[in-house]
Amino acid sequence: MPLLSTLVRIDLDDTYEAYMGGYLAVPEIETRGGLIVIQEIFGVTEAMRAIAVDFANQGYLTLVPDIYWRIERNLELGNGEDPVQRQIAVDVSRRFDDALGTGDIARSMDWLVEWGGLRQRPAVLGFCLGGRLAVQVSATAEPPCAVSMYGIKLDALAGEINKTPCPLQVHFGENDDHNPMSTILKVKELVQQRGRSADEFYTYPDAEHAFYNRFRTDRFDEAAHQLARTRVLGFLQRHLASHH
Repeated sequence: MPLLSTLVRIDLDDTYEAYMGGYLAVPEIETRGGLIVIQEIFGVTEAMRAIAVDFANQGYLTLVPDIYWRIERNLELGNGEDPVQRQIAVDVSRRFDDALGTGDIARSMDWLVEWGGLRQRPAVLGFCLGGRLAVQVSATAEPPCAVSMYGIKLDALAGEINKTPCPLQVHFGENDDHNPMSTILKVKELVQQRGRSADEFYTYPDAEHAFYNRFRTDRFDEAAHQLARTRVLGFLQRHLASHH
């Protein structure tokens, strides 16, 4: 287990009400750098906290910001298996304002630098909705690298993908019901058009949307999870360790 895992408060401006919660996992070993984990549509769930703990155990000071705070704080809507909770999550995600959200995530990056005394900004790793936000944030907030795990609607982010200065790593399952192969190939083309040798693009045969989520028993793919995790850790090591 990490040295510390706790809920934190991130003040967003001088007014008392403008704050965002977050779940922080602090490494017990020497810190390799910072990482922002951006949630799926279901909130800062047990699954997202477990991912934060996993990366903290690998040496990354990891924060999962409560990006839904402007709609409702501390929402936990399961993992997508319950149809009622799933519909609530879909409705909340549709009300979510990407522009405000990316600003909040950028502020959470600043907070993590300050809290952890980091020498560089944290990387970002997002899942589903968070996979889209990871790309949007990386276009403006200058993380050292960004990982999008089965991000939704990335094909609509040509501008952001093109202008993102940092290396991008993108993952999709080839059996993703939110991202058909036509979409995945379009995103691959957008990434390749950047012409950046440090970018990485991976697909996983037969893996579904949410294949990384251990708590998503209907979709979790152990082999794809382990391979993606190894690739993410290698990517972080290449782009964080060299600057830390």
